[in-house]
Amino acid sequence: MINLISTSPTRAKILAENGIKFNQIAFDFDESVVLKNTTPTKYVLNVVKAKKEQFLAAQKELTNLLFADSCVVCDGEILGKAVSKEHARAMLNKQSDNFASVVTAMIFLSPKFELIATSTTTYKFAKFAQNEIERYLESGEYIGKAGAMMVEGFNKNYILSQTGTTNNARGLNLELLRAFL
Repeated sequence: MINLISTSPTRAKILAENGIKFNQIAFDFDESVVLKNTTPTKYVLNVVKAKKEQFLAAQKELTNLLFADSCVVCDGEILGKAVSKEHARAMLNKQSDNFASVVTAMIFLSPKFELIATSTTTYKFAKFAQNEIERYLESGEYIGKAGAMMVEGFNKNYILSQTGTTNNARGLNLELLRAFL
């Protein structure tokens, strides 16, 4: 049994879709405490390490802990979670007719080992239709999504090419995790 230390409904859905038994434990973590003036891979890894440290300081009795986080990168810029519709619109316009990558880090901590990994999935997107962007923004589905990106939703229709796994882009490199379970 895995203890998913995350409020992400998408990460929980990935585990459930793949028949992995888990408990989801909500844990509030302020990502703004991790400096973004580094590479995207180091940034997201630092976020996951900080989550692990904060959680372990409060909860010592649980085992089989899974921590994960993702960031979206476009034109070398780390795109966080949108703070407004305007912010989301700007991030989506940056991804439109461009390459964008999702960098995901995870730590799985069991009594026998600790897995620390980062993975990247890169997309080439077609030009987004402005009316579709507006419909997506009105739906509110972008809220809580890194870069306002949703590869299983809005962005899916615009994918021209992909390098890496879809699960990784959704927030968890399930294929790698499975190899260690």
